[in-house]
This record gives sequence, C-alpha cells and structure tokens, in this order.
Amino acid sequence: MVSNEAKKAVGGAATPVRVAFTERHGMAKELAEFPPSGVSYSFLNPLPKKNLLVRSGIKGYLGHYDSADHDLIEAILSPIITRNRWIYSIANFQEATTFNLLGCPLPRSARVAYLRYLMSKKNFKKLIFWSNSGRETLQSYGGLGEGWMQEKVAVVYPAIREVPNELIRFSSLHVNILFSGDFFRKGGANVVDAFVQAQKIYPGIRLRLCCDEQDFCTMNDALRQEYLDKVRSNSAIICGRVPREKLIEEILPETDIYLLPTYTEAFGFAILEAMAYGIPVISTNYFAIPEMISHGATGFLIDTRAFDCDKLFRGYLVNEIPEDFSRHVTQNLFTYLCQLIESPELRTEFGREAMAVARSKFSFAARNRAMQQIYREALG
Repeated sequence: MVSNEAKKAVGGAATPVRVAFTERHGMAKELAEFPPSGVSYSFLNPLPKKNLLVRSGIKGYLGHYDSADHDLIEAILSPIITRNRWIYSIANFQEATTFNLLGCPLPRSARVAYLRYLMSKKNFKKLIFWSNSGRETLQSYGGLGEGWMQEKVAVVYPAIREVPNELIRFSSLHVNILFSGDFFRKGGANVVDAFVQAQKIYPGIRLRLCCDEQDFCTMNDALRQEYLDKVRSNSAIICGRVPREKLIEEILPETDIYLLPTYTEAFGFAILEAMAYGIPVISTNYFAIPEMISHGATGFLIDTRAFDCDKLFRGYLVNEIPEDFSRHVTQNLFTYLCQLIESPELRTEFGREAMAVARSKFSFAARNRAMQQIYREALG
C-alpha cells in the first residue's frame, strides 16, 4: 500500500515516489537520469519465473515483475505480469500484441483480447503512447474504443536532453551527411543512391553510415551485395558502427544534414537526437515523424502515402524495393538534399527551428509535467 506521504511526493514533497522501469532501453536510460520532481527512477529485473507457452520477438515479453520496494512499475515496450500497480509505455499497439503460443501464430482478435484482459485489471493504471499516431493504433489495430479503455490512455512524447550550445553548429564549409540504423528498412539504399547523384554536383560532400554489415538486414543476397559494393567503392562514404558516446560527442556535433528516409518506423528517436543538435533532417512522413518534423520549417518530409509501406515491408524486413517506390524516394531525397547543400542559410534556419522544437515539445520539463499527473492518478 502506498503511503499518503508517497502520494504527496509527486507534487514535490520530500519522500520520492519510487518508479521502476522494466527495460534498459536507450530511451529509458535517458529518462532515468532526469526524473520529475518528487520521483525516483530505478531499473527492476524480472523474476526467474517464465511463461513457457508465450513466445515473442520482443525481449522479456510478458516478464513477471513484483517489488515491495517500488510504488509503481513503468513497463517499457513489453506488457508485464505483476501484482504491483503498473503503467505501460509503447510506440504503437502492434508492439503490445507481438506474441504467439509455442511458435504457432494466433489471430489478432485473440492477442488483442488477452491485452484487453491485462489492461482491464485494477492494478493496471495507464497506457502511454509516445505519439498521437501511436494512440490511433489502439482503435485502428486493436479496435479498443470502450470508454473505460480510453480513460486509461494518454499521449506523452519522449524527451531528449538539451544539447549544450557549444556542441551545436548550424553550417560549415564542408557538408557532412549522416545516416544511422537498419540500412534497408531506414532507407539506406536511397541515401546511398541520392548521395552518389549529389556527389557529381558537389564533390566535397561526405557521408557517414553509422551501421555495419550486420545492419544490412535482408534475405535478398544480391540486394545486400549491391549496396555493400557501392559503399565500399566510394571513398567519400564512411561505414561502421560507433559507440554511443562517440556519436553524441563527436559525430553529431560535426553533422550538417541527417538523412532517415525510413520505410517503416515505430517512432524515430534518432530524429529527435539530430534535432537536438540543430541538424536539419530529411525523412518520410510515415507514422509519427510529422509530429517531430514540420515540412519546410525544421526539415523536409518525403510523402510516401501513395505506397502501402506496411504491406510492402511486412515484419520490418526489406527483401525487395519496388522500382517505382525506390525512384520516388531517391529522387525526392536528392532534390531536398541539394537544397540544403546549396544553402547554408537554409540549413541554419531549419536547424534553429528543429532545436527549438526539441527544447520545448520534446523537453524533459514537458514530459515530467505530464508524467507527474499520471503518477499522481496512478497512486490515488
């Protein structure tokens, strides 16, 4: 039972409310460093008990958690089994239902019904989506529109830490371009092709791919080899994973343009990281990305609504890139990239606006205000 003192703590009293995170996700680690006033964060390990029937590609799916040392458990990515009060934070509702029984697929209705059962329990307090687009999937994918369910739902944007001004530069003489992540799913093929086109006009530009051969994920060996050869044969392209510390301290401060023309995306936290450094971003208008990037103000968005990306790239795996889709993304990426390369003033304008959005809409102050209210309600 939570004491009255603990309940008052969310409002700023001396005794902190103790919130446990279930997943050491990169974003969760970031959040743990900047708790709301009156809240203490820590990470909680699952109990050894395992569900032998349920299987999922998500690590720790439906793990068992119980703790007498915490007032509330905040589950990240995966739902949990617990007797504690708990809330659940996800990018979209599809993530919540990613499981099967002994490797055998289950109909969506059965998976949704089980999640509905978990969230109807009295100890489940809040379902938090990272975007309005994510919240819409509760109805569009889960079909859960009941009033009691809607009362348990909230949208709270992830927070990104404010980057010191001395690490921010808005333009430079030599343009450095950055891409990171799963090469094919995030649009790396289009990045390489657009870069090669732009390179013929602007021979001084440079591209860094923060990924390695393991990130060229596809079952199409010919496609994989084609782009590995393109990358290896171009001396202006640097490819390889780097430690997060190097990315934050060295690479992002030296980046002028960030490219992420992603085909599918649950949220896109890497975009926020670039914006925090005042870097203009070129991406697609898929899912929640337009809630971060304003086209023509903080970056450019390639419109992919004419293509059913969810159908083309099921399971987040890219084995074939349709020619018309590839041509559309590459050509738009090339056009927007050239505009930014040619105009340091435009890069500066976009970068300043992007940084302002990161420091307001996606600030820890904004997130913590929202979470204080959620914790207060959960403990009330």
